Amino acid sequence: MQDATLFFVLLFLAVVFISQALLLPAVGSKAKHKQLSERLKETQMSLDEESRTLLREQYLGSLSSTDRSLIKVPIFASIKKLIELSGLSWSLTGTIASAFLLGLGLSITVWILTAQWIITVVVFFTVWVLLYFYLQKKVSDRLHAFEEQLPDALDIMRRMLQAGQPITQAFNEVGEELPDPIGVEFKNTFNLLNYGYDMRLAIMQMAERTPTVSMLAFSSAVLLQKETGGNLSENLDKVSKVLRSRFKLQRKIKTLSAESRLSAWILVLSPFVMFGIMVFMHPGYMDPLYQTASGIKLISIGIVCLFFGSIWIRNIINFEV
Repeated sequence: MQDATLFFVLLFLAVVFISQALLLPAVGSKAKHKQLSERLKETQMSLDEESRTLLREQYLGSLSSTDRSLIKVPIFASIKKLIELSGLSWSLTGTIASAFLLGLGLSITVWILTAQWIITVVVFFTVWVLLYFYLQKKVSDRLHAFEEQLPDALDIMRRMLQAGQPITQAFNEVGEELPDPIGVEFKNTFNLLNYGYDMRLAIMQMAERTPTVSMLAFSSAVLLQKETGGNLSENLDKVSKVLRSRFKLQRKIKTLSAESRLSAWILVLSPFVMFGIMVFMHPGYMDPLYQTASGIKLISIGIVCLFFGSIWIRNIINFEV
């Protein structure tokens, strides 16, 4: 009975993790473009110490005293970063407390039902893994929506600049005209500029909140014009055209790889479907697979191989554009 329970727990976790490996898209993920990222970091390093201190103080001032203490721990700082990127208004303390209490409650329930400490521990940590997957999905959705809206935002800014309006007012116009998430980001940047923040500081904070390739391209264009001069409206027009071409290529790749993605789902889920059919048609036929030590070992190896195989398939059918 213990082996069977452990098997079904492993089966459940395998389905969850493998499906997440295929579901989390590459489009909308955090930017990995080396040249743009390095250029932005160089610009950030060129800021004086007073400006960096101002950035840190503003960030810490927006947190509660408990959250400021928790972000000193690297893993909690990573969770806080995910919450910020996802656009959720959760506090770090509330998120950790809720996940801990939920994991503890489920673990106690599983212990009462099974009295097996291994399964209890697995259930407790599964809550945290599911929280991570949920935050990653929200981050991906938000950043993808931001990238989709950015070309329209650049067109609005370009028209405002051509009409003789300052760039500060252009940020405000985008914040007023476009919905979330891009409207909120541009409105926050306008507020910072209106309060007297330097353009570089405001752009840096915006890039931190939306670390995508499109945002890095936009911030690089603005900062380059700030440092060397030039026609910003013309640069924004070029960036807008490049971003639209990029999205067009992404959609074309997604269409061409639709058959491959369907094949990936069939290959990954067919073992679980066949197992369910066999158990339903011949209940005793599959018993040795999860009631013996060798069967559990065989299934565990197969699940691990299937997980890495799904990651491999995902890397094949997803392209960085």
